[in-house]
Amino acid sequence: MYFQLTDGVELHIIKTSQFKSNQIVVNFGTPQTSANTTARSLLGDLLETSTHKYPTQTALARQLSQLYGADVGTGVGRIGTLHSVRLKARFINDRYSYDGLLDNVIDLIHEMLFNPLIDNESFDEPTFNLQRANLRSAIQSLDDDKQYYAETQLRKLYFDDDSIMQIPSFGRLADLDQLNAENLVPVYRQMITSDRINIVVLGDVDERHVVDRFKEFNFTPRPVADHDMMYHQDARPDVTQKDEIQAINQSKLNLAYQLPVYFNEPDYYAAVVMNGILGGTPLSKLFVNVREKESLAYYASSRYHSFSGMLSIQTGIQNTNYERARVLIGQQVEAVKAGEFTAELLREVKDSLINQFQASLDVAGNIAERQLISTLLDRPADDVVQKIEDVTATQVMHVASLLELQAIYYLNGDLTK
Repeated sequence: MYFQLTDGVELHIIKTSQFKSNQIVVNFGTPQTSANTTARSLLGDLLETSTHKYPTQTALARQLSQLYGADVGTGVGRIGTLHSVRLKARFINDRYSYDGLLDNVIDLIHEMLFNPLIDNESFDEPTFNLQRANLRSAIQSLDDDKQYYAETQLRKLYFDDDSIMQIPSFGRLADLDQLNAENLVPVYRQMITSDRINIVVLGDVDERHVVDRFKEFNFTPRPVADHDMMYHQDARPDVTQKDEIQAINQSKLNLAYQLPVYFNEPDYYAAVVMNGILGGTPLSKLFVNVREKESLAYYASSRYHSFSGMLSIQTGIQNTNYERARVLIGQQVEAVKAGEFTAELLREVKDSLINQFQASLDVAGNIAERQLISTLLDRPADDVVQKIEDVTATQVMHVASLLELQAIYYLNGDLTK
């Protein structure tokens, strides 16, 4: 069921008795900029921490425990070029708890969104300082994850210097010191009054009642401008490479290719299958040939980034295997371009991808996410199974031929340093 609450605010209800719990997702979306990313990330942390009615984390946790252990929290993410602050609630269906739990959870969502701990146009100072310190620690700790660190460095090489795609959805350390309890309030006001809002409710619920409850939120109308969520970037004529040495056990060799095929475009599913053959499944050439047969990598995989037109390859290797690994990785890419894969492998990869998709439908959050993406793109969800089945070897070769190497990042693990 679809219902437009007001201009720019949409409600989708997926009525199902498949799960014992219900889910509510409230997504606030706006184009990401260098200025808004860190502020919105910190704002999300504050919204899930306290409200006027529940002014401490302890008070809020106590209320959640009274709601049969409902899980309500916020997070940030990026869908293409769209930055999202997302509130999620998961709670037991009224049939298994008590009549009125749905209403109580909706009341709590309203409290968190419309009654944050703001007085005199300032967030509560101690709460703000604590959450800013927590976000700082979380961002700093990411450098300890060398696999994530290598992926971040590769993105910096691949994307243009002024691209918002270089900025993680959770923000940057450099921006945190510019934020305070006062200047975050306008960010909150802007989000509540101007962001595009998409609400997804999934579960065994009374649809009319859910609509009536969310009408009570009285969201203000907001313009919905056409916004291309896909990130486009011209290919560069030369490959950019960066080598770095750190005192770690395992080296990281990551590569980025341009793949100008975007989510739900005609060649999208061919690109999905191609990625499965190259490195996106345990059946793939990277996994079988680089990791298993040649034992050149602790891990070797590829990832297709369909909202930014990029395919990345990530491997963990011994530094003594760098040259061999790099050559062999390139050979796997060229093999897929040349159609050097069997009909049996194509069939097995398709089956693997279909099984992954069907298994994902057993998770309520995945169904809600799929509905959200479909809504943001303003197009119905595809018949994924049939789309994958229809992909041919020729189509796989075609999308593979579009791969163009753009960036290489090598983190050389040398314990003598």
